[in-house]
Amino acid sequence: MKYAVIICRVLMGLGFVVFGANILVPFLPQPPMPEGTLMAQFVTVMTATNWMKLIGLFQFLGGLMVLSGRMAPLGLAFLAPVLVNILACHIFLENGQNLAPGLVFTLLEIFLIYAYRSHFKPLFSTSAKPTV
Repeated sequence: MKYAVIICRVLMGLGFVVFGANILVPFLPQPPMPEGTLMAQFVTVMTATNWMKLIGLFQFLGGLMVLSGRMAPLGLAFLAPVLVNILACHIFLENGQNLAPGLVFTLLEIFLIYAYRSHFKPLFSTSAKPTV
């Protein structure tokens, strides 16, 4: 189990570091999107408003945290909403096309959340009280 966690952490961390950095400072070629599609319109708005830079920053920082292992639970918390957005975009805007990478990273996320479940257990408390 220990080696599986390390392998999943490295795969997920590297993926988000590389793709997050690519959003911040593009270095990987991007194939052009078909004009007029919902996804092209969505990406145009997200890019023009610099919203994608914020997403890229969260991907990069979350990936670094997962990769380091010392802050993996916080990194997983950063990446969970990003993964929901990735899946939602591919499901709703592209009718399920190009879904495989998002599913792979989602499975890695679920496995790692399970591996670090003791760190997430307090989030699901039904008797939470503020520490004042």
